[in-house]
This record gives sequence, C-alpha cells and structure tokens, in this order.
Amino acid sequence: MTLTPTPTMTMTLNEPLLTTGNTAKLYCLNWIAARAQAGPLTILDLGCGDARNFEALLRRYPAVQYVGIEPSAAACEQARRRLAGLPATIVEGYAYAAIRERLPRPAYDVVVSFSVFEHVYRRLAYLQLIRACLGPGGHALINYDCGHFRSTYWKERLKNIVGPLLARLGQEGYYQAFVREADFRQMVAQAGLHIVEAQSFNTPLKGVYKHIPEAQRAAYMQRWLALEAWLNESAGIVYDDSLAGTWFSRNFILRAESG
Repeated sequence: MTLTPTPTMTMTLNEPLLTTGNTAKLYCLNWIAARAQAGPLTILDLGCGDARNFEALLRRYPAVQYVGIEPSAAACEQARRRLAGLPATIVEGYAYAAIRERLPRPAYDVVVSFSVFEHVYRRLAYLQLIRACLGPGGHALINYDCGHFRSTYWKERLKNIVGPLLARLGQEGYYQAFVREADFRQMVAQAGLHIVEAQSFNTPLKGVYKHIPEAQRAAYMQRWLALEAWLNESAGIVYDDSLAGTWFSRNFILRAESG
C-alpha cells in the first residue's frame, strides 16, 4: 500500500516535527503552519496548558501572534517561561465569554482547542466564545479525546463519576464527560458555526509510539499520520460513537456561519 501525504503533511518531511506523540495535534499544527507561511497570523489557544504545543511553531514562524488561555496558575507560569521572548500572551482563567475583555485583541485568524472539550462543563458557552473570537474568514480547530472513558485506571474512572457531580456544585476543575457526536454537531450549529472538516486520529498506534527508539520517532510519526490521513480520506469509514475505542481523538475544523 502506498500512502500519499496530504499538503499539510509534506511541509514537515524535511523539518523537525511541530509536535510528537499525537497525530490529531500534529495534523492541526501542520495545517496552521501551512497558513503561517503565507504571512502574519493570530492564534487563540483555549486551554493552552504549558503551551508546549505551540513553542516550535512560534519559533519557526515569528510573524505568528499567540494568545493562550489556561485556568491553572501553575501551568500559566510554565507557559510564560516556555514562551519567553516569543510573541505570546498567556491569560489565566476559564475560556468562557466573560474572559473576552481580558484578551489583547477581540478576534483571531485561528482559534484552537486541543484535548480540552471533553473537560468543558459549559460546552455551548465554550463554542459560543469560539464563534465570538473568530475574525473574518477565521477557522477553529478542535480535537477532543475519549481515552479517559476507556481507561481501566481507577483515578480516571473515579473522575468520570465525581467530576460531573462536582461541576454541578460549581467545581469544574475535575470535570470530564464523553462527547457524543450528535451532541457536538448540534451545539456547533447552535453556536453559529459549521463543520468544514471532520476527521478521527490516534488509533492504537498511539500506544506504540512510546516504544519507538528516540532516533526513529519522527519517521514513525510521519508514517503514523500518513496512515491515519489515508484512513480518513480513502478508506470509507463512517465515524459514530461506537468507534471511539478505536479512534481516540475526534478532530474538527470549523468556520462561522455566514450572515
């Protein structure tokens, strides 16, 4: 079987990868990088954590302006240290509409949310914030994971039970709940967004990655991403929630509804 890389994949074949260990994130970062090559770009990252996902991209494309939002004070401090000297701003807080007045600009070319949505309690409000923060012609890149809900680890199982209960009492920090495909699509429409692209990533090949020798990991990532891209584009697989145990990450590119 011959796998033909997509345009968003080929740009990294002769360069260091923008991230490793996660094909959903690498696909999105390659997609963003392809656009960053054309000129200045503004990015809003919801739930940025320590911002490690964007360090390599910001160093490679100095015309990119980055803003990360993160509720953890410790993670915000790590992100500020990691991105010191780069065109980046880190804002501490939850990514809901009330935070917009604290952002350095009102609208962005790209809004991203990586492995966060499954931990978001007020999901419609979150998507409405994304819609409000998109500039003209802007895109939102969202991926979310199901691994927490397939895990046999007792702490994950406990959070699946306790997290939703605590969120109802105003403590959202431990919330996690499976994202149903139909619910997500309905909320996207309610928020005034539409789906440009829907794909799935991170098959069980994700578990193989940690066993690959360091010197071979970049080559493995390229082949892993190429295979999953082919499965999305050419294998005729129609995703539904029953496949969440095979595809650990669901990946969407969104735009604002016109009018």
